[in-house]
Amino acid sequence: MATKKEDTKFWQQLHTDAIEEPAKEAAAPQKKYWGTVLPAKDFDRTADAKALRSIVMERDVDEQKLIDILAHRSQRQRMEIAMQYEIDFDEDLIGDLVTMLGADNDFGRLVWALMTPPRLYDARCLRGAMEGTGTDESVLIEILCSRNNKQIKKIIEAYSFATNFDLKKDLEQETDGNLRSLLIAMWEADREDKNVDYTVTLGEASTLIDEELGPSLEKILATRSYAHLRQTFLDYQRLSGHHIMEMISRQTGGFMNPTKDAIKEGYLAIVKCVLSLPGYFAERLYMAMMGFGTDEETLTRVTVSRCEVDMKKVADIYERRHGKSLGAAIADETSGGYCNLLLALIGQE
Repeated sequence: MATKKEDTKFWQQLHTDAIEEPAKEAAAPQKKYWGTVLPAKDFDRTADAKALRSIVMERDVDEQKLIDILAHRSQRQRMEIAMQYEIDFDEDLIGDLVTMLGADNDFGRLVWALMTPPRLYDARCLRGAMEGTGTDESVLIEILCSRNNKQIKKIIEAYSFATNFDLKKDLEQETDGNLRSLLIAMWEADREDKNVDYTVTLGEASTLIDEELGPSLEKILATRSYAHLRQTFLDYQRLSGHHIMEMISRQTGGFMNPTKDAIKEGYLAIVKCVLSLPGYFAERLYMAMMGFGTDEETLTRVTVSRCEVDMKKVADIYERRHGKSLGAAIADETSGGYCNLLLALIGQE
């Protein structure tokens, strides 16, 4: 595991990359696609629906045929296939796939995730994290602290529609203290989209030095734009002599404290997303596979949510950080159709 100094240095490099990236992208002749799942060329939803119907009707599941279709169609194309399937066969494709594969295994859950619209999938993950005994705070933090205003508003609507529960009320009931306050602040989806005001960032950096974990930290992290926050973090480091991640870790129990501190995780999640969203998700994947056992739910959730967004960057950062390709790590930690589908989705099959 990385030392405190190594970890901070790595995130500082991602911070520098994030500041330089807009200029590099602006200079590029066209916007580059960083996802690993691309829309299929010559897409034929009728043919795909027919092929999936054939797979569903077989006695034995042909996982590879399923992977060859689902892992090589965009999310929008998969939704079109599901609509065509219902038109042609008067059946629900997702229901048929769940019946065929089962919902109690990793491969079946991954297929279900791929066939579920993103906002609805996030909503169901949030509800699942709060159902039953105990609350999986890491899931709440990952989703609410990494999604933008528009995405969060769509998740709120989907949550109410799909679960008949109110997300804000559930967060208030299932969390407490500073974490509850932070998650409700993220639920409000009030992050600004403004140009950087260097006078304001300097003032807020000074405030954070004086207050440390005072009330200003939550407000600044939850409402300022990513560009604004990156400059604030630079000003903070210049004035204080250390990175804001070090302050948060020190004030919430130490950088390598084995005792999980939810508010520490929440604050650091936002900072890391600001510095590098791909870096944050690379870390989530690493944590899901390190040590004894594998967190398949996180592997599934992160892979599905990033494969059409920035998985190329996620995989690149993962390998730079850990000296091992993401595909090799997944192959070591998973098996069967689940492993093959994950590898196809990250473009390393």
